[in-house]
Amino acid sequence: MSTIVYAKPYKLRAGALALAVHCAFFALLYFGASWKVQPPQGMVVDIWDSLPGGEAAPVKVEPPKLIEQPKLDKPMQPVVPPKADIELSAKKRPQEKSKPTRAEPKRRIEKVDVAEQKKQEKLRVQVEQKMLVEQKMIEVQKARAEHERARAEQANIVAKLRHNLKAELEKAEPPKVIEPVKSAASLKADFELAEKKRLQEKLQEAVKPEPKRQIEKADAQLKPKSQAEQKTEVEQKVEAEHKAQAEQKALVKQRVQAERKAEAERKAEAERKAEAERKAEAERKAEAERKAEMEQRAEAEQKAEAERKTQAKLKALAEKKEQAEEKERARQKAQAEQKLLAEQKAQAEQKVQAEQKAKAEQERARAEQKMQAEQERARAAQAAAVGKEVAEYKAKIIAKIRRNIVMLPDIPYNARAEFDVTLLPGGMVLNSILVKPSGSAAYDSAVERAIKKAEPLPLPPDAALFSNFRELRLKFSPKE
Repeated sequence: MSTIVYAKPYKLRAGALALAVHCAFFALLYFGASWKVQPPQGMVVDIWDSLPGGEAAPVKVEPPKLIEQPKLDKPMQPVVPPKADIELSAKKRPQEKSKPTRAEPKRRIEKVDVAEQKKQEKLRVQVEQKMLVEQKMIEVQKARAEHERARAEQANIVAKLRHNLKAELEKAEPPKVIEPVKSAASLKADFELAEKKRLQEKLQEAVKPEPKRQIEKADAQLKPKSQAEQKTEVEQKVEAEHKAQAEQKALVKQRVQAERKAEAERKAEAERKAEAERKAEAERKAEAERKAEMEQRAEAEQKAEAERKTQAKLKALAEKKEQAEEKERARQKAQAEQKLLAEQKAQAEQKVQAEQKAKAEQERARAEQKMQAEQERARAAQAAAVGKEVAEYKAKIIAKIRRNIVMLPDIPYNARAEFDVTLLPGGMVLNSILVKPSGSAAYDSAVERAIKKAEPLPLPPDAALFSNFRELRLKFSPKE
């Protein structure tokens, strides 16, 4: 039994391979590889800067961010033994050659051990590669699950934002209606109308009858004032009113300008937000289209590769099927030839049997014909004998009845009567019926009496012949 000895270069190579596999595994866990089939779809939310029909505080809703899948900078490279191991093995080879040669059996054992070691190393590498592929598949499934979870969270966030926006829109107060700003002419007319109304009210109050004390007090107040002072007071009042009108006009103008400025600022802000939203939407669409194109290209390549493999498998299956069909056709051909030979043999045998059967049938037919002819002759002879005997006894019956007919003188000579007579075994008459009268009732009665009188009528001794005498039609005439 040989002992397997592992050389150090192979140990170093195996250690380097294990280290590389673990490094790749930790890199995949850290960066997170994604082999998703479809990119995450971004959600678009409409944002209103102002509510329809009035102003309301805008609600800012941030669009959901697309989840960027991490990409590996470089594809995984096949594991190559370290250069140091190669150089070390290269240095050891000359040293091993320079060593004194050992015995021939020992060399054979070493060669067998090296081959066995290579075989086991190859099996181990295959097992590690298979484990690496399975680990990658597990990572792919985890990435897909994480992607689905992120999409579900984004959908929940968008639904909540929509619900909050709808609630705020329902709670918002109805817009206030801004009264149109009156022009200067209309304001002046309104002011003059109010002034006239105020003066008229004062005149009416002056005309009203007041108590004497109030009238005297008013006279005392008016007397000291001169006409010039009254005129100055009126002018001051008019000037104060004009000043108030001017101030009111200025306030109205400032309010209109402020409203217009605020409206312009709102429109500019709305346009800026709409433009920013359009740009962001365009960028999102472009990014989604680029990713979709890349994934479609990758999917097309995968489909092409799958189609190529499928076609190769189909071709192999078709060739295998063709070979099987060829074998089946050959087998069926041989079987058909055997069947044809068997059928020909069976047909020949059937033909011989048919000829023998036909010959036997002809012999049987000739024998039957001969027998039938003999039977016919026998029956004819028997019938002739029976007919002769029946005719003989019928003649005896008629003769016996005629002997008993009593002829009267007035019976016509050419009278002819026919009777149906039914007999019983022994010759007794059961019934006699006149079938065809003779024209002479006397002759008919005489014949009927003679039939009764002649019984028992004569019958042949053979009882088998009675059927010929059970019913008889008898004819009688005076001239016979």
